[in-house]
Amino acid sequence: MSIDVSAFPEHEFTLHGSFRAKPGRGDELEEYLRHLVRLVKSEPGTIFYQVARDQKDRLKFLIFETYAGRAAFQTHLDSQEFQNLWNSNVLDGALEPSLFVAMESA
Repeated sequence: MSIDVSAFPEHEFTLHGSFRAKPGRGDELEEYLRHLVRLVKSEPGTIFYQVARDQKDRLKFLIFETYAGRAAFQTHLDSQEFQNLWNSNVLDGALEPSLFVAMESA
């Protein structure tokens, strides 16, 4: 798995994304994610990390992540827990997060 982190800022940023489990594997993906959330929250530079499961489409999940910067996000991507999820074969398609940076007040 390879995500090019060079486009991510060196300062605080937030990611939001949606992804799907393969048919019949939603509960399995939820278990991976529950384990991942618990561990990621203790990673250095992780400010916020939350995953939600759609209550109508039980294969759809949303993720909200805030990191102190690019290095913290790279640490997350390199973690064994993330690699286990990525290699689990339960995801249906690619993860394509949207990047957000907080606006300063005027």
